[in-house]
Amino acid sequence: MGVAPIEKEERQESARVRPQRPYALSRFGRISYRLKQVWAQLAPSRPLSSAERAELAAILPPAALALFESMSRADQAHCLRVYRGLLASGSHDQELLIAALLHDVGKGDGRVPFWTRPVIVLGKHFAPRLLARMAVYPRPELPRWRQALGYAWWHADIGATLAAQAGLSERTVLYIRTHHQPDGPAAELHRVDEQS
Repeated sequence: MGVAPIEKEERQESARVRPQRPYALSRFGRISYRLKQVWAQLAPSRPLSSAERAELAAILPPAALALFESMSRADQAHCLRVYRGLLASGSHDQELLIAALLHDVGKGDGRVPFWTRPVIVLGKHFAPRLLARMAVYPRPELPRWRQALGYAWWHADIGATLAAQAGLSERTVLYIRTHHQPDGPAAELHRVDEQS
């Protein structure tokens, strides 16, 4: 008994229908994506150009610009990509755009050393309960490694506090605080952040 040849239309239709990837593969894809982001942190980052600095000065008030400059070059480049991604998607919400430029400021001033990034990425997927117990809100009496994990884990809240202290609007502060919530007030920022 032979197999009937597949008609051209059936081939095209079957090529369009993709089976859902099993959860483990989609989970692996997310981990792989995050590890690529970590790897990008290792690559040397160029300083901002004078045109980029002018672009930032046009949107950020001086206190916010100082916060932006407290971030590592890699985080500055990432935040600039997120900002530009929002612009490209048609966003004109000034407070959201400012939040995009500052959403990772809680990691600034060396609070989040490089080693914490892969620990957070892998910990979220392989040992989330252990990570949640270890990454408590940073306090001076904690060992430095626990403080670093805490700053990495709580960077959105810490960044929001810094933004409020710099005099930014309540909405900008809210966007920074909630930028990891896919359905939160900063959902658009979250979506672009996940792709940048």
